[in-house]
Amino acid sequence: MELENPIKPEETEQVEHHSEEDEKRFTNSFNDDVDFDPTQTDVKPKEEPETMSIEAAAGIVFMGLMAAESTLKMAVHKDFKFDADQAENVAYKVAPLIVKYGGKPPPWLEPYMDEIMALFAIGLLGFSSMMQVRQLKLEDIKAKKAANDDDNEKVAA
Repeated sequence: MELENPIKPEETEQVEHHSEEDEKRFTNSFNDDVDFDPTQTDVKPKEEPETMSIEAAAGIVFMGLMAAESTLKMAVHKDFKFDADQAENVAYKVAPLIVKYGGKPPPWLEPYMDEIMALFAIGLLGFSSMMQVRQLKLEDIKAKKAANDDDNEKVAA
C-alpha cells in the first residue's frame, strides 16, 4: 500500500546541533551570583476561595426548596405549599453543610455521584412521563365530556 503524499526529506524539521563550547557559553550566560528568590517572581500565590456565609447558603437551600415545592404543586396538587417556618428551619439546618463542603458533596459520597445522577435522571424521566400521561388523560376526559355535551345538545334540539 503506497502513501498518497509521502513525506519528502526536505520537508522534515531539521534538528539543531550545538557544539560543547556553545553549550558551555549558554550555561555560563546565567548570572550565578544571584540566588533564585521565589518571592520576587510575578506569580501570585493562589488565593483561597471566599467561604460562603450561612445566609448565602441558606438562600441557596431555600431556592432549592422553592423548586421542590413548585414540582410538588405540579405533581400532587396545585395548592400544595411548604410551611414557611419549616422551610426556613430546613434552610438554616442545611446551610452549614453547604458552607462546610463548599456546595460539593462530602468526600465519602463523591465515589457514588455517577450512580446518584443516574437515579436522578431516571426519576426525572419517570416524573415527566407521569405528568405527560396525567395531562393526556385530562385532555381525553375533556374531549369525551365535550362530545357528550354535543350529543346532549343534539338530542335536546
